[in-house]
Amino acid sequence: MIGRGPETPYQFYGGYLDGVAERLDHLDRLGVNTVYLTPVFPARSNHRYDASSFDTVDPLLGGDAALARLADAVHARGWRLLGDITSNHTGDAHRWFTAAASDARAPERELYYFDEASGDYESWNGVKSLPKLNWGSAELRRRFATAEDSLLRRWLRPPYALDGWRVDVANMTGRRGADAYTHEVARLLRRVVAETRPDALLLAEHGHDHTGDLDRDGWHGTMNYVGFTDPVWSWLRHGDDPLPNFLGTPGGVRRRDTDAVLATMNAYRSLVSWRSYVHSWQLLGSHDSARIRTVVGDAARQEVAAGLLATMPGTPVIFAGDELGLTGTNGEGSRTPMPWHRPESWDHGTLGAYRALVALRRGEPALRHGGLRWVHADPDTLVFLRETPDGGVLVLARRAAADPVRIAGLPAGENAYGGEPALRPDADGVVTLPGDGPTFQVWRLLPG
Repeated sequence: MIGRGPETPYQFYGGYLDGVAERLDHLDRLGVNTVYLTPVFPARSNHRYDASSFDTVDPLLGGDAALARLADAVHARGWRLLGDITSNHTGDAHRWFTAAASDARAPERELYYFDEASGDYESWNGVKSLPKLNWGSAELRRRFATAEDSLLRRWLRPPYALDGWRVDVANMTGRRGADAYTHEVARLLRRVVAETRPDALLLAEHGHDHTGDLDRDGWHGTMNYVGFTDPVWSWLRHGDDPLPNFLGTPGGVRRRDTDAVLATMNAYRSLVSWRSYVHSWQLLGSHDSARIRTVVGDAARQEVAAGLLATMPGTPVIFAGDELGLTGTNGEGSRTPMPWHRPESWDHGTLGAYRALVALRRGEPALRHGGLRWVHADPDTLVFLRETPDGGVLVLARRAAADPVRIAGLPAGENAYGGEPALRPDADGVVTLPGDGPTFQVWRLLPG
């Protein structure tokens, strides 16, 4: 069914969880090993961040049984399934809130922020359909996390057995005026998750600076928008049409040269532990942003972006449909159905590149476990090494053609991605990287 017109949060396209299970073969061919679901609880909007209950799966998606079937199908392949929870707010149709709003003496009243004089309440960014939760409430902590039948625990257990949670607007959770419970809540949720599923992930959404919220025995990592997504966008940005930055940066997505991009990446990486950094999601876009193809403008630059996603430290995350070259200028415009019924509309070259890059990531230990060392940067070029004691790879990313790059002190290497010839040091011990672009190439370094 269709709601109130194009690009609104009230469009409903009819998808359901059994439909996701039916498409796992596509994900298998892509090479991924984890599926992340945006919220599955009942709600009024298509994004479902305005949950009316945390106790059941939306019947429109197939209900509780459909989530259990999907979990079984995902786990049968040896993969992991992640859920999405809102710790900052509920929807205004949630039974906790309706009870609180209808009776000032209700026990649910303390779960939210009410002005007792006016009856008004705090909400996320002033959106009244998203009343904010008050983590100063012991009852909220019990219902949400610590009780044996809490919502945080229930969905981590069979028959659903989710393998962890992505926490929506984690940066706002527990913060309001003088209230500063964020780190306390993060530690609490992590403790409860670990008690319930020792191997489960607790991943926090941060749209801005996340560095003060990690490494406190709380979130395992974050969605690294500011330290990866935004720099990559600004380096590969193409064209002059206005493109708003969903992070709120004035002026939208600006075009920046390599020095500014590296400074941003290095600043955010240096302010968190390596453990938190590699647990964080590196992503080129999401259900809240423009799609990478729209940002960069063409398949060649998208391949460079996807190459960085596959070879930089961190956990690479692909927004469903990016591998097909789908477009979208903002979150609502990007939340469109997968065009399963129109394979002729897919960019099969981009799909092939994603498959090859995911296979490269999975096949090279240095890309999963290695350190990071920058080797060369010019306005249009990035060159870096990923290294372990047992070997390494050299990565070249170019947004445009430039002069060949000469680097001394590297061993020979065989091409692992991009199809260029092997690296061979000359008589002076210098290797020359090709100058064509846009291009993304990787060499597997040979023992010296």
